[in-house]
Amino acid sequence: MKLKKYAVEYVKYRHNGEMIDLPRYKFKEDDVRGVWISNVANIDTPCGVTEEEYKKHLIGILDNMKSYNMNTAIFQVRPTNDSYYPSKLNPWSRFITGVEDKDPGFDVLKFFIDEAKKRNIKVHAWMNPYRVHGTDITTLGLTKDQFLDTLSEKNWARRNKEHTILDGTNKVILSPSHPEVIKFVTDSIMEVAENYDVEGVHIDDYFYPYAKIKEEDEMADYLKYRTSPEQSFADFRRMNVDKMIENVHNELKKLLSKKNKKVLFGISPFAIYRTHSSIVEGGWDKGSYNSAGALQCYSELYSDVYKWMKEGWIDYVVPQNYFSFDRKDVSYHDITWWWSERCKETGTILYIGQGLYQCGAKEGFAAPYWQNPKEMSNQLRFNCNFDNVKGTIFFTYKDLVPGKNKIKDQNLQDIKKLWN
Repeated sequence: MKLKKYAVEYVKYRHNGEMIDLPRYKFKEDDVRGVWISNVANIDTPCGVTEEEYKKHLIGILDNMKSYNMNTAIFQVRPTNDSYYPSKLNPWSRFITGVEDKDPGFDVLKFFIDEAKKRNIKVHAWMNPYRVHGTDITTLGLTKDQFLDTLSEKNWARRNKEHTILDGTNKVILSPSHPEVIKFVTDSIMEVAENYDVEGVHIDDYFYPYAKIKEEDEMADYLKYRTSPEQSFADFRRMNVDKMIENVHNELKKLLSKKNKKVLFGISPFAIYRTHSSIVEGGWDKGSYNSAGALQCYSELYSDVYKWMKEGWIDYVVPQNYFSFDRKDVSYHDITWWWSERCKETGTILYIGQGLYQCGAKEGFAAPYWQNPKEMSNQLRFNCNFDNVKGTIFFTYKDLVPGKNKIKDQNLQDIKKLWN
């Protein structure tokens, strides 16, 4: 059947004007049916509860996932330069107990993995590479170094202040260009890959921050680490992230060689890599078809995901396609088609990140486009048009719990019907 927009007209591809086919859903047992479990800011997990209560909450997450016949959990284990496991490199996360480096009494990651195994759910360890803290330090009246002194003595950023920098909203991150940071981030990722039975390690869209670092604040690093005076600031920033991604890839490859342990490396980028050259000046001839004003992760977050795919540095990609079919500036169908084409070209495994959290939204720019009670089931059916879409991952776990709004609840019911 042809797919109509929820409001009025038929849905069409932007690049060729063809109407969208919406096939019957084909359930495939091996497809990834997953969800992100967000620990930063306690989005999906509690803080300051007893060990028994915390474990009960984690078991509840896994049991609820199982009720949807889900098989993959993307569990956040390093939200802000910290850890959800006993680490030699990072302090215990304050999002567990309310106090940084306070031992919760058990290995949270191991417990989660062990319980997931009982339910045949695979776990990917989700890391944030650069973020140190989510506080605008100017609201506290502190300098960067003064603020870092309030963190745990085990926090690498406190012990290595010279390797930190402020983003555009005065939040502390690790300096992406510093070789010491690249090594530390890689070591933190490998600590999990080597010691835990995870299916993969996973980095989301926070590379260079959305709130851009001021060029003047990074100028000294640019002059020190650039490859030549001709290298642009943008290319310098992309190079820094490239080095980190390649380094993680190389270490995971060594792990496979030494211990015969294969741990997948996945990236979940903002869904628009680069806009097509026919739409925006300076665009890319292989770019996606969306509005000229759309943010691009290549130029705004300095993450060259296509290069990582082409070089074989990552095993899978999960574009955050948090758009509906009805959006006029950026549409779900156009972005999914684009990623399918690029993954065919590079041989990269493709899962689609889908914006379950948007369903039934009452506020914000996207709200008018997310009122269709069939949006998620339509997206899952649409994905069946592409043989190389090997699954879906929803953001975020709390939205799998009914009761937020009637539209989301209807979407959840339909997901269960398709997957059970």
